[in-house]
Amino acid sequence: MEEFIKVSGSATSVEEAILTRHSVREYENKEIDQEIWTELLNLTLRAPSWKNSQPWKLRIVQGKSKDKMANALVEAAKSNPPSPETNWPESYPAYAKKRMFDLGMKIYGVAGIDRKDKAARDQFMLNNFKFFDAPAAVFITTDFDLNYYVGIDMGCLLQNLMLSARHLGLGTCPQAALGAFPEVVRKELNLPPEEKVICGLSIGYPKNESNLNQFHTPREPKENLVQFFN
Repeated sequence: MEEFIKVSGSATSVEEAILTRHSVREYENKEIDQEIWTELLNLTLRAPSWKNSQPWKLRIVQGKSKDKMANALVEAAKSNPPSPETNWPESYPAYAKKRMFDLGMKIYGVAGIDRKDKAARDQFMLNNFKFFDAPAAVFITTDFDLNYYVGIDMGCLLQNLMLSARHLGLGTCPQAALGAFPEVVRKELNLPPEEKVICGLSIGYPKNESNLNQFHTPREPKENLVQFFN
């Protein structure tokens, strides 16, 4: 897939949704209508899970609630290290580290940020907690004990959500960062202490003329990742 693709409108097939879904980091100032939310959630919640356990809850913030949450998360990020309820991966094979470094360099390049400009890089990171100015954000939470299979279930839910959003003409950006300060999220949403904040995503209508939104992360060739046995 080319690294720069201009995407607009709705995806009219599963294939198109998969091939054109990407992380959107600039959004139009346009609210999502309730009927769109209803269709989106009807599709999203068909995600499979272990023995139909459905371990998820979706907490959606928009309007004043979103702005209040963004302000609280930005302040937390400025003064505290992340404290996620699930340990973020720290160890990667060398080839994966190279992919991650290359991606960071490319995104900073498209955003016009010099790799040595720490202040600009820090501000770019803080945009995560402002939901990239999207009109809404979805927090994924659970009161299940966390394990590998609950994680797989959450991944299925996120994929359903992202592809369904693309089908409806919306863009998304999945963000581990939105689980970085769970106490802030719990306080703002008045969640019980046993409800864990896993991750989240920003969602809205993409700015079509944005260079950032035309950048799509590359993928490894199939032959590097897939092996057939006959």
